[in-house]
Amino acid sequence: MSPQEKLYRFEELEAGRILGDLDAAEVKDWHELSEELDCGPDFSLELIAAALETEAVQEEALPAGIAELLRQGIPKYASLEETETAIIRPPIWRSLISSPQSGWAAAAIFAALFIGMLAKQPEPLKPSVKTPSELSSKAARDQLVGNAKDLIESDFGATDAYPKMTGKVVWSDALQQGYMTLTNLPVNDPGDKQYQLWIVDPSRDEKPVDGGVFDIPAGDRTAVIPIRNPLAVTNPAAFVITLEQAGGVVVSKQEVVVALATTS
Repeated sequence: MSPQEKLYRFEELEAGRILGDLDAAEVKDWHELSEELDCGPDFSLELIAAALETEAVQEEALPAGIAELLRQGIPKYASLEETETAIIRPPIWRSLISSPQSGWAAAAIFAALFIGMLAKQPEPLKPSVKTPSELSSKAARDQLVGNAKDLIESDFGATDAYPKMTGKVVWSDALQQGYMTLTNLPVNDPGDKQYQLWIVDPSRDEKPVDGGVFDIPAGDRTAVIPIRNPLAVTNPAAFVITLEQAGGVVVSKQEVVVALATTS
């Protein structure tokens, strides 16, 4: 459903909740939409329902009384805002629903609901910069390159063990984001060996920062790999790719160095 359709559905369920006629599945839908839309119980409708109940007790000609409420009372109730000092009188729904006039009560609540919906029309979605998790790795890399003001770019140099491999790394200290674009790096078996990135940061101790374990899937001649550093990195001096056991290691023996990119 679109955001507007979800809002309509929630308001419909909210009216049913106030009238007390939701089944178990609808109650579940109400809770899910309430969390998704960040909506809670509509206390303005609770107040309207309370007024209707009072009117049902005091007036014999209920339709006329409800018409008067809709004409005079709903704007007042619909404009109320919940505050810490607000006192809400819970209505006695059982007596209202069992009343012969319960149909009129439902009609009044839905009329009030319609008024409220006119004021809650969702604004058109505005374009925004998406987070890296919402984009493909390639799109996230391109967004970083286009937006970062402190972008570092370095080429990977292949080693004797991987002479055909080429690549580039981009990194931003300010955003703490980076990506590697790797070409002709052999496919690995994740159950046996995995590639691991190491970031050399002179501002830290002598141990390089783990930049994440990654795989090269079959069929990808060029792969874009996000850098996943658990620690903050400042002005990195080098990026080193090694081949390690499945799951990676805490400290690399650098027995198999795949590629190296320096920033100076």
